[in-house]
Amino acid sequence: MMPPATVLYAFEQSDGFARAIVLLLGAISIYAWTVMLDKRKALRKARRENLRFAGKFHETPVVCDMHLFEEFKDGPLADIYDTSMHELSRVLGSAEEVYEQYCRERRLPRLLTDREMDRVRNAMERTVSARMVELQRNLGVLGTVVSVSPFLGLLGTVWGVMMAFCRMAQAGRPDIGAMAPGISGALLTTVVGLVVAIPAVVGYNLLVNGVKEMVVEMDDMTDEISSRIRDWMLDS
Repeated sequence: MMPPATVLYAFEQSDGFARAIVLLLGAISIYAWTVMLDKRKALRKARRENLRFAGKFHETPVVCDMHLFEEFKDGPLADIYDTSMHELSRVLGSAEEVYEQYCRERRLPRLLTDREMDRVRNAMERTVSARMVELQRNLGVLGTVVSVSPFLGLLGTVWGVMMAFCRMAQAGRPDIGAMAPGISGALLTTVVGLVVAIPAVVGYNLLVNGVKEMVVEMDDMTDEISSRIRDWMLDS
C-alpha cells in the first residue's frame, strides 16, 4: 500500500479534474461501505430472527400454535406465517377472536377448497416478494458502484496523462522529469478507483448470496406452512 506521503504528493500534482474524481470516488466509497454495513447488519438480524422462529415452529405439533406466541412475531419467516394466518381467517370469514379460539382448540370449522388454499398461498408469496424487494434495496446502486468506480479512475488517469503530454508539447521538448509529477497524479485516480471497487465487489457478492439464501428460506417456509395447513384441515 502506498505511504500517505506518496498519496498526498500524487494528489497535489493532480489538476482540478483529477482531484474532483478522487474526491468523488472517496464519497462513493463512503456510501458503498455504509450500504454494505447496513445490509450486513439487516441480514444478520433477519437470520437470527428466522432461526428463532423456525426452531419454535418445528416444535409445534399444529401449524396454528405459533399464532398464540406473541414473542415470535419478528423476522421474514414470522411475517410469512402471520400473513398465512391472517388470510386463513379471512377465507373462513372469522373475526380475530373467533379464529384464535380455533387455534386454541386446534380445529377448523370446515375444510378449505383448493381455491381458498391458493388464496392463502398467494398471500404468502406476495409477502415473500415484498421482503425480497426490501432486502435487495440499494444493492443495485452498490452494483453500479462496482461497475463505475474503475472507469472513473481510468478517466482521471487518461485525462492526467493527456494533460501531461499537452504540457510537454507546449514546452517543445521531451522532459520526463517534468512529466513524472503529472503522471503520478494521473495514476492516483486509477489506484483510488480500484481501492473503491475491490471491496465493493466482494461485499456486493456476499450480500447478493445472503439475500438469495434468505429467499430460499422464505420459499421453503411458504411450502411448509401450506403443507401443514392441509394437515391441520385433515386432522380437524
